[in-house]
Amino acid sequence: MSKKPKILYLSYDGLTDPLGQSQILAYLSRINKEHGIEITIISFDKPDVFIKNEKRVREILSTTTIQWHSLVYHKSPPILSTIGDLRSGWKKIKALYKKETFDIVHCRGYMSAILGQKVKKKFGTKFIFDMRGWWPDEKKESGLWENALFKPVYKYFKRKEKQFFEESDISVSLTYAGQKEITQNFHQPESKVRVIPTCVDFDVFKAFDENTRNNIRQELGIPKDAYVVIYSGSIGANYPPKDILKIYQSVKSDKERHLLILSREPHSLITDAAKEMNINEQIHFASAEYSKVYQYLQASDLGIILYKMAFSTIGRSPTKLGEYWACGIPAISIKGIGDLDYIRDKFNGTGLILIDSDFKTDGIIPSDDKAILRKNALTYFDINSGVEFYTKNYISLL
Repeated sequence: MSKKPKILYLSYDGLTDPLGQSQILAYLSRINKEHGIEITIISFDKPDVFIKNEKRVREILSTTTIQWHSLVYHKSPPILSTIGDLRSGWKKIKALYKKETFDIVHCRGYMSAILGQKVKKKFGTKFIFDMRGWWPDEKKESGLWENALFKPVYKYFKRKEKQFFEESDISVSLTYAGQKEITQNFHQPESKVRVIPTCVDFDVFKAFDENTRNNIRQELGIPKDAYVVIYSGSIGANYPPKDILKIYQSVKSDKERHLLILSREPHSLITDAAKEMNINEQIHFASAEYSKVYQYLQASDLGIILYKMAFSTIGRSPTKLGEYWACGIPAISIKGIGDLDYIRDKFNGTGLILIDSDFKTDGIIPSDDKAILRKNALTYFDINSGVEFYTKNYISLL
């Protein structure tokens, strides 16, 4: 590599969020250390989360030459707070450009792309739109933008979306289904729209260990020989609690069945839904730091993947599938989410059961070989593939 690009990475998600550590730092720290690419990050961090996790992020960054500028994320009042955040972001960007220049502005998501679009126009910097899914549609379909106040907001972002595809030098989709939508309906050349699924850090999501499994089960009061179905992630909006329970009920087992919910959301979202559905089986609740999630996955036998079925699901790349597989457990999901149908076919159905929207399965979920599942995960979700993908694209834009 003769000339190494300088990257300005913009994220409206905070580095101190769990997602910031798993889906931003995990990539960028490796790109910086392994390929010597200079990276400056601007992120918007929630004050309470920043206080809790800043030390951990600083520790990771201390092993790199990455420069980090954390700005405060504001949640309210709606819309006005976001406009204020974007203004502070633009102010910081202009201050950085007075001291140095960047070859590429890499924008994670739509909010960051608003700033990246301005950076390209003012400074001539190459612009990567890393869309991370169809965000305006996710908001609308979840019901979070039902209020009439958000109608013009949705229309605004759909207009901007079209501009981002047209003006970016590279657009990144998490799925081939999303790439097809962009090339066919936004008339972008396939060579400009590149695909990388969300990847998994296999140093964090460790190989299955029987002692870990037994210890967590003992901690939660789950029998060793029970069949445990886990749901890991957000609940509500695009993750309907009743659908989680319907998928759980569809699972057949000749063992005592338990449901484990690994989430920071209120327990009542599940318990209230279970009461309405007359589900009296044992439901366990837990939450864990990002680095400890694997322990609860290993305590389980099957992982649930769920999104509300709507247009935006074409852009979904369920990170949980890679995490479940890395820990040696198969997964169950509704058909039609992102590239799940493609992934199932790629691995000949190993480790992934897809069900119709009526939540019916063909019987007992097979027990898949844990070593094979981890191998599948390494093949499709290895974070090193993501590191190589972004490095290659950075260099191609020089």
